[in-house]
Amino acid sequence: MMMMRSYLKRTISAPQYLLHSRFSHTPNPSMSTLSSSTFRHHYTTHDSSCRFDDENNITKRVDLEIISIGSIKPAYPTPNHLRTFNLSIIDQMFFDSNTPTILFLPNTDNTSVSDVIATRSGRLKESLSELLTQYYPFAGEIVDIFSIDCNDKGVYFVEARVNQTLQEFLHQPDDQKLKELIPKHPSITTESSLGNFVISVQVNVFNCGGIGLCTSLSHKIFDGTTYFTFMKAWATAARSGSSQIIPPCLVASDIFPNNPFIKQWPSKLWNTKLPCTKRFVFDSMALASLKAQPVSPALRGPTRTEVTAAVVWKAAAKAASTVRRFSPDSPHALFTFVNLRKRASPPLPTELIGNVISAGNAICFPNKQPDLATMIDEVRKSISKLDSGYVESLKREKGHETFIGFQKIINDLIEVMNEENCLFATSLLNTGIYEMDFGWGKPIWFYHMNPGCSRIVSLNEVKKGGGVEAVVSLSSEEMEIFECDPEVLSYATVNPSPLRFLN
Repeated sequence: MMMMRSYLKRTISAPQYLLHSRFSHTPNPSMSTLSSSTFRHHYTTHDSSCRFDDENNITKRVDLEIISIGSIKPAYPTPNHLRTFNLSIIDQMFFDSNTPTILFLPNTDNTSVSDVIATRSGRLKESLSELLTQYYPFAGEIVDIFSIDCNDKGVYFVEARVNQTLQEFLHQPDDQKLKELIPKHPSITTESSLGNFVISVQVNVFNCGGIGLCTSLSHKIFDGTTYFTFMKAWATAARSGSSQIIPPCLVASDIFPNNPFIKQWPSKLWNTKLPCTKRFVFDSMALASLKAQPVSPALRGPTRTEVTAAVVWKAAAKAASTVRRFSPDSPHALFTFVNLRKRASPPLPTELIGNVISAGNAICFPNKQPDLATMIDEVRKSISKLDSGYVESLKREKGHETFIGFQKIINDLIEVMNEENCLFATSLLNTGIYEMDFGWGKPIWFYHMNPGCSRIVSLNEVKKGGGVEAVVSLSSEEMEIFECDPEVLSYATVNPSPLRFLN
């Protein structure tokens, strides 16, 4: 799939950072030295057809040079009494995977590339070190499904040069090219974060001075809100100093204590077969049309998340039933992950760190050919059940019974359907991602990569116009059917350049 050629060129080290911390301790002496090497490699990636035979492939090359590799540790050592960070029962249940995301930041003032690497990348490292004194679990190591050892292992940090301008790269980005911007470490995989860095970062500097800031995050402690909370805090620290950030709330395990008798979600639901990923952008006019579907008046009007998820689910279920030939009674399931913080009464803090999410589960029968309005209603009903009463039922000791019941629902569902006949949907809408500013301009594109599942859709904000970008990953056989679905194509544009949505 991809070929890499590299050779060692030189070794460099980063400067020391002597930073102020809320902890009254001496600076962490091992924080600042990065054992680094520079090497160049050319990645050959396949085009977005997702057909992997040589005859049909047109290759694209990402010329990328690694400048430095190392780790960023907290500016001051984590005190011994904070050494163990307990994960919540939701963290405990969640899939053990790493999720990559990329923020593309423009060079609005034409700073030279050498200054971008020396100054802006340097400020990213310095502010990250400052930030980790408060977000200390993120500099630790996940021991098991119950806890993080806050041992100041640090954040894996890579600096790289991309031999393209940001505009050239974003003209027609495909998932395979984007994956080359992910930090790579021998022990880090998308399938597992146990014993690895909680966060890995790669600062990709383009020829124009623009930056592709890629983070790979352990889903054992990161949900979407935790990611945005951390990134906004990092941006504030880089722009204005760490004294300006809102401290994280690290008490999720007190609200949702873990339980050794609760198991993770069944791993076979998290299919790690090589997925085919494509982007489908729904503009505001398409969303307005979808919201006008004749849905049930019993519920409030449908949201962008609900209508977009329903269109994708309907077409994905149809593609799955075509590939695997469902019986009339064979169901297809949609699991839609929902942020529970605002659904609690009173609401939980936005800064509450960890997986504070749950999944609404809806079922359809593809062979009965349900219409779109019915699918939208099914998504709405599944999400509406995750109300304040549901959040209350998850808290403290009573939460254990709720999670046992939820596991039974999942297990019963698996018994009556092929485990491949489901889709996971996650929404990263309404997060303010495009207002984030590290001090040299707001992002022009945010991309949320597939964490390794071959049937998932991530709903992301379009920079301008109120549209939704659905990043859909399916098997290559299912994607061939999905991407030609007339209903999908009547509402969405396939793989458009992000540059189209800047004005």
